[in-house]
Amino acid sequence: MSFLLEKLTITKNDFIIVIGVIDIQLFNLMKASFLNPEKLSAARSLNKKKIILYLIVLSFITAVPTWIQGNKLIADFKRDGQKIAEQLPSFKIEDDQLVTEEGTKSFIYQTDSIIFTFDPTGEQTPEDVKKNTIGTTIGLALLKDGLYLSAPGYPGDISYSKMNGLDNTFFADLFLGMERVSSVIFILSFILIWLVNLLIVVIYNLLYTVFANLVSTFSRRSLRFSDNWKIVLFASTLPTVFFAVLNSFQLTPYLQLEATLAITIYFYYLAIKKIPKEKIIKK
Repeated sequence: MSFLLEKLTITKNDFIIVIGVIDIQLFNLMKASFLNPEKLSAARSLNKKKIILYLIVLSFITAVPTWIQGNKLIADFKRDGQKIAEQLPSFKIEDDQLVTEEGTKSFIYQTDSIIFTFDPTGEQTPEDVKKNTIGTTIGLALLKDGLYLSAPGYPGDISYSKMNGLDNTFFADLFLGMERVSSVIFILSFILIWLVNLLIVVIYNLLYTVFANLVSTFSRRSLRFSDNWKIVLFASTLPTVFFAVLNSFQLTPYLQLEATLAITIYFYYLAIKKIPKEKIIKK
């Protein structure tokens, strides 16, 4: 098996990462992280390439829930955008105001992902819209004197002063534009989420390793920071995968980080128990 992997690596350099994923040593350690955490001390012998590869695999797993939720959100926006576009009455923006035909009524369209307010009569204020958007991902309001947007990182009122001449066709096309989101966007979004999660996994692993260093010091095991880092990386696999599965089904338990830390440090302790303690030299 090892010979076959080595041969494939030489003859298929373009697929070296895929081949590395099925590395026997990494597979055994990953299995031990679920079934036999006391064997995880063997991770100290791994080289940097294998550690990086495992980081990539673990960050891939943690990226899946965010990607699933992001795709669901985009699907919701596409559906909601179409319905909003269908409900928009005829209007245009003139003299910095929303102008409609006589008798046009206000309406509010609300789902779990978006709340859209159309109010040419001046019944709604930005303060009213703010209250309505609590608990909603995106809030958008076409008010009589301005546009109000409530989105992560982009809250606030937007004047119509630079929108004069726009009409319902423009905004309908804007909402329907969500239908044209291509598969390339989904792929790029996953890569971006994957890279962000890779950074998060590294940061969390540093945090766990700090606590692991304290455990190794108090238990009188002479381990370098790099050794602890490797053991901790595998010790964190079970809680990381467990919570990733829960998050994929939109289940987000409280104290996930604290629970992951506790389980990781416990598995780490099981892994180093058989490592000989430092001898205390009596003076």
